[in-house]
Amino acid sequence: MTHSSRQIVIASCCALAVAAIVLVAAVLPAEFGKDPLGTGKALGLLALYDADANPSTQPRPPEPERAGAAIRPREYYVDSRALPLGPGQSFEFKYRLDKGGGMVYAWRANARLKYEFHGEPSDRALKVQSYEKSEGDYASGTLTAPFAGIHGWYWENTSNAPVTISITSAGFFTTAEEFRSTFDPVKHKDRIVQTTHEIRAPRPSPEGS
Repeated sequence: MTHSSRQIVIASCCALAVAAIVLVAAVLPAEFGKDPLGTGKALGLLALYDADANPSTQPRPPEPERAGAAIRPREYYVDSRALPLGPGQSFEFKYRLDKGGGMVYAWRANARLKYEFHGEPSDRALKVQSYEKSEGDYASGTLTAPFAGIHGWYWENTSNAPVTISITSAGFFTTAEEFRSTFDPVKHKDRIVQTTHEIRAPRPSPEGS
């Protein structure tokens, strides 16, 4: 087995492991009401199961809007993908969340990377908030967005070999956006949105909806 083939096999195994984590952390609470890790309660996924299992016979009147209250998306999504990162390159990958929206995530790379998990608010009057800054080949956890905006990772490959990042996330995000720096990757200047990834629901909507 060649070195590149071995890397592909390792990345595939990592993706399967991450998918299993998301299955236990997000899909089981929302679809089956099982919450072994407690993430379903933290992210509000158990409420989705309760709503499906115990539909009300009478429509619930809408709650009055409160000033400054966040509007949480009604649908949660599961997103899984492999992201390539060339030697000496860096980029950002972020999910768009409303304030109070939650997600559970796990990513793994086939080599160590410098990374920072942070959020950039839609309201430019607010400051960028850093959640974690470290170096490694794996991270996982949960996030409840402190503000509306994009929340995700800056990864930097300081090695002389290409790296593949396998990431799986589940939560109340609406888009997945990839940013590639054009001139100054360290200071995040002159960024362009290279790709906006499609987000798909984990299950089809009922007929007639």
